Order: sequence, then C-alpha cells, then structure tokens
Amino acid sequence: MERVVLRHLKGSKASQLEEFPLEQFAELTIGRDPSAGVRFDPDKDDLVGRQHARIARDANDPYRFTLTDLNSRNGTFLNKLRVVGDRPLQPGDVIQLGAGGPELQFDIDPLPAMYVKATRLGGAVAGVAETRVGAPPAASGSSGSGGTGNAPAPTNSIGKATVERMIGETRNQGRRNMFAVLGVAAALIIGVVGYNRLQADKLEEQGGKTKARLDSLGKATGRAGELSKQLQPAEIAAAHSPAVVQVDFSWKLTHRGSGGQVYHRLVPNVIKMRDGSRRPIVDNGRQMVPAYVQVGSAIEPALTLDQNAGEPIGVSSRGSGFVVTSNGFIITNRHVAYNWQTWYRFNPNDVGPILDGRTGQPMLDEGGNPVVTRPPGQWIPSETKQAGPKGDIGDFQARVEYLYVRFPKDPTPFEAANVRPSQRHDVALIKVDAPQALSYVNMEDTYDKTRQGDAVTVMGYPGVSDEVITVIKSRDMFNREAQQRILPDPTLSTGNIGKILRAADTEVRDGFITLAPGGDTYQLTINSTGGGNSGGPMFDAFGNVIGIYFAGKTTDAQISFAIPIRYAMELLKIGDPTAR
Repeated sequence: MERVVLRHLKGSKASQLEEFPLEQFAELTIGRDPSAGVRFDPDKDDLVGRQHARIARDANDPYRFTLTDLNSRNGTFLNKLRVVGDRPLQPGDVIQLGAGGPELQFDIDPLPAMYVKATRLGGAVAGVAETRVGAPPAASGSSGSGGTGNAPAPTNSIGKATVERMIGETRNQGRRNMFAVLGVAAALIIGVVGYNRLQADKLEEQGGKTKARLDSLGKATGRAGELSKQLQPAEIAAAHSPAVVQVDFSWKLTHRGSGGQVYHRLVPNVIKMRDGSRRPIVDNGRQMVPAYVQVGSAIEPALTLDQNAGEPIGVSSRGSGFVVTSNGFIITNRHVAYNWQTWYRFNPNDVGPILDGRTGQPMLDEGGNPVVTRPPGQWIPSETKQAGPKGDIGDFQARVEYLYVRFPKDPTPFEAANVRPSQRHDVALIKVDAPQALSYVNMEDTYDKTRQGDAVTVMGYPGVSDEVITVIKSRDMFNREAQQRILPDPTLSTGNIGKILRAADTEVRDGFITLAPGGDTYQLTINSTGGGNSGGPMFDAFGNVIGIYFAGKTTDAQISFAIPIRYAMELLKIGDPTAR
C-alpha cells in the first residue's frame, strides 16, 4: 500500500517514523497543538509553533505535494531555504521547523515512477576494445607486451557477401517465427473470448459487490482516522485552559450633560385616599418603594439624579472569556463587556407605582387606587426611551468603573479595554496589553456542518464553583500586610449538542419564513454551568472553539446555550458589513 513517510532526523522525535496512507491523505498539520497530525513535544520542541506548517496533497495529482508555513514565529525551512507561500515538496526533501529546530524527511513509499531517475546511457568500459564490422581495430601502442610498436595489427574484417547472406537468413527466420506466434495467439484469443463471454455477467455482479465493500471499507477507515484525532476533555483542558480567562466588570449609568450618577427613583409607600385616609401603596412593610413610568407602551424605571431619592443604576459582576490572539485580544459576551446593552436585572419583588407624567405622583385608577406594576423584564439601559426616540443621542450613558481580566493561577488582574461589540449577537471583543505573547485558542466556524449529538466541552468561571484562595506574603516595606486573593481556576463541563437552532434571514418554501426567535444558537445538554460562565469557550472534540457559552434555562429540566463562533470571528474583521 502506498503511503507518505516522515522520518524524524532531529528533535525530541529523532529516529522515529510516521506513516500515513496515501489514498486517505489530504493535508497534514505539523505543530505542538494537540490536534496537529504530526505533534511535537510542547516543552522540548519549543521552537515549533502550535500550528507551524502544513503538508497538502494536490487534488488533481495524487503524487504532488506542497509545503506551507502557517505564519510561524520561527519560520519553516525546506532544504535549508525559508518557505514563503506554498513550496513544492518532493520525496527526499528535508523540512526544518525553525532555525536549529527539529528536522524531518518527506518520502513516498513505494517511490512513484515519476520520481525515479531515467537510466543513464554509459560509455565504453575502460580497457575494453570495441570491434566494428568491416573496420580494422585500432593499432596497439608500443606498451603492448611481445609486440613491435609499428607492426600492423591483424585484420578482423568480414566480407561484404558474408554480411548480406547473414542479413537475409535473419529476415527469413524472423518471418517464420512471426507466423508461428500469430497462429498460436489466434487460437488462444478464440478460446479466451468464448470463456470471457460466459464469465462477464458473473464478474460484473461480483465487481459491484466488491466495489460496495471497498466503499464501505473506505468510509470506515476514514471514520476511524477522524476518531483517532479526537481529544479527551482532559486533553482539551490541559492544552487550552491557559487561554480561558475570568472577566470582572462594573459600570454605572450617568447623565451625559452633568456627568452625575443616575438613580432609580424611590417614593414613600403611602397614598392618601379620597376619603382622607392613608394606606400603603404596596402592602409589603417597606417605607419606600421603587417608582416606574410608562413611555409609549413600555414600562421603565423612573430615573432621577437625586442620590437621596433612589438607588443607583449599575452592575458589578463577572463572566468568562478566551484569548484569540497572542497580542491580547479576548472574546466574551456582550452582556459581560457591555453589560448596559442588555436586560437590566431588577429584584422581582420591587413592585411599585406608575407615576403620572404630568404631576410626578402615583397614577390612580377609576376607583382611586394607585396603579402598581412589577419591574420590567427586558429594560435595556442604553436603549431607554426617557431620553428621546430610539436612535437619537440620549442623555444617559454608561461609565465603566473597571474591566479586569484574570488568567488561571494568577491572582493579579490585567486592566482591559473595550474594543467593539457585535450588533448581531451577544458577543464582544476586549483587549489586554501583556508583556509577553499569550496562549490562544483556535477558532473554527463549523456551524454549517456541526451535527446534533456532537460532543462538546465548555470552560469558564461559574459562580457556583468553589473559590480557590491564596495568601500572598508582602515584601513591600511600605505595606507589610499579607494579601488574600482569589486564585482563578476554570471549571470544565462536558455534554453534547442537543439541538441546532438556525435563524432565517430570507423567505423559504412557499413564502413561509422558518426561524428561531432566539437567533442562531446551539442548545446544549450541559447543565453544570451557570452565572459567571457567560463568555466561556465551547470546544469541539478536536480542541477547536466552535461556540461561546451565553445562557442557561431552568424549568423542570436545565439546558444551556452557546453562540456559533462565526459571530466572534466577524469582530476580528474590519469592513465586514455583517459585523455592523
């Protein structure tokens, strides 16, 4: 069976041999990534990138290959020359991963005929004389033993008549042999044709069955090769947990003109009835209750700048994220990095009156009773209509108090900066400036080929997980107090894709529109996550990030949801109209 052979010449795998069946070979990634087809030791071969180089087979010519450098930091060399773009790769070529890095030799076994050198036509062997018909041999030199230097050599010629007779006999013998062979061949052909006609139908039937078996075997072999590349959840965690980060955030709503903080207005929990008596607006024992206003058909919290008349509008919480570039770009949820652009969470028990827009007092129904309401479930601070029609520049804006990124096993956070939110889904891009290159994950958009039931792994920092605390002894003479800090440690959850929800942008089939109201999402069977896990990566079985965890839902059962990674990849592009 034909196969591609890689002989390791230098590096931690020196003297090892790796073989790949040629008929199944499409492309091969070389690097330290767990998903690489040729995987190097992450510690010993530190000149090799995670995805360093790729060997690809020409789809039109099965014996033609190319070598491509995958933007590796240390470069790829082919026969001591640095690879730029795609370079043809032939049997016997030596590939080096980084200057001074591991070397391996590329071969095909058995060697295809196209790579075998043509037979060279050799000259006369030294010391052997060449005798030509009808010509005397060359005169011997004076160094010959027992002869005289000028004596003529004896002739070795053949007469003309003799030569013509020999040619005639050779032609006659050739004709006799040819007729004999043709006679035998004709007899054989007649017999074979008759036999073949009898066997044709049988062979055709057997050939069909054989082809079916070979097709089935090919599919099984391909499936086995695919399964061999899949990783266990423990391998995914070991390879990618350094890139999974905790994101802490805090913001407050402010008034654009004055810069003052905005509060949710509270009013006294008492109302004067028409008969002059007084009674509570809400019978909950509170002295003050939150007030609301009606803007159009929507209910919103009554906003005020009086700090003595309300509770501040703002949030301090945390989520998760993951590094996607070595220079510090991080993907998380929009409701983590831009929390004021999502639903604001009220206490569901904060029942209060609706205020009259003219008097500022509680509205009364026809019976003279105050009109009360529960807090809105889908109010978005950045979209408040109290500042004017939607789309106008409002009087309220969010002020970020802090946005911190914490890496695993490191108690000291980095300050992060917001870069851009997605306008299409719950995704955002933030960035940290780190003094060294960061570990990052590999994203792959598989939304169009992911199947129900595929295994997935989610990592993040759910609040339900127990915290790990570290005590840091100070060496600062101006602050000798020991510091107690939380040591971030990501949690791993495994499950499967229970359902794939797809939103439709256009009409389909007979004018009907088929869509998922929640947008493009994966519904997961994972139920060990929760608040704080938002923005964490969802890996497929090959260690690629294919989704972003963003929500959970609990009724009589618990399920969770992830966003296809394509919406995160849009944020890394500039000028992409779908990302705005």
